[in-house]
Amino acid sequence: MEQTQSISSQSDIIFTEQESKYRLLENEFITPAECLPLIELIEAHGKVGDGYGGYAHPHTASEVFGGYSFNGLQNATRQKYPGHMEALAVMRKAHRRLKSHFGLPFLWLDYGHLVFRQPVDDYPEAEPEEFSHPWHFDDQSLKHRTHTAILYLNDEFEGGLTRFKETDFGPYREIQPQPGRLAAFDVAHNAHGVSKLRSGKRYVLNMWFSTHTRLFNNHRKIFAPLGLRYLLP
Repeated sequence: MEQTQSISSQSDIIFTEQESKYRLLENEFITPAECLPLIELIEAHGKVGDGYGGYAHPHTASEVFGGYSFNGLQNATRQKYPGHMEALAVMRKAHRRLKSHFGLPFLWLDYGHLVFRQPVDDYPEAEPEEFSHPWHFDDQSLKHRTHTAILYLNDEFEGGLTRFKETDFGPYREIQPQPGRLAAFDVAHNAHGVSKLRSGKRYVLNMWFSTHTRLFNNHRKIFAPLGLRYLLP
């Protein structure tokens, strides 16, 4: 049976050298104050079902899912939204952090997604469902993705923990979201899921990266509003 280890502070977890090759956890990657413009951005311009054709329940019927995409489209309009440029700067910072931590000569941002989840008010309490998002690998359908980063923006909710399965290189982990905490991992080696969200509204910034050079065009389009010096790998 897998054993739960809940992480409430950075001192609660010590990654072995082997585990650190595949996982990263960093508290205070950004400050709680820096999280607020991102939350305000998705509240003002996010769409229910964003990224899933407008479908409000892509992972579970017990929750409403919404998002705000960073894919390089509509840059001229979106870069004027309060919080959009701040989010790009945060994603660029995460890009540099992952590239350094995992020792990658090249890394490209494929897609960024500010997302929220909240429970459906009238969903039956007796529902035995355990997950907000079931176990999966991030390269199941999009094989070019090699690394994922999750930036937690708030903690005013119950449930919604990120879970990592036990592997040959590290134990089962259960990560408690905190504003500004960054979790990142090599997607090919980390099956993960999200525990059921029971109350509140959960905000995160998800980022998917690739070491494949053909993804440079996505990277370029997303970061173009920041200027040429931000387009380096």
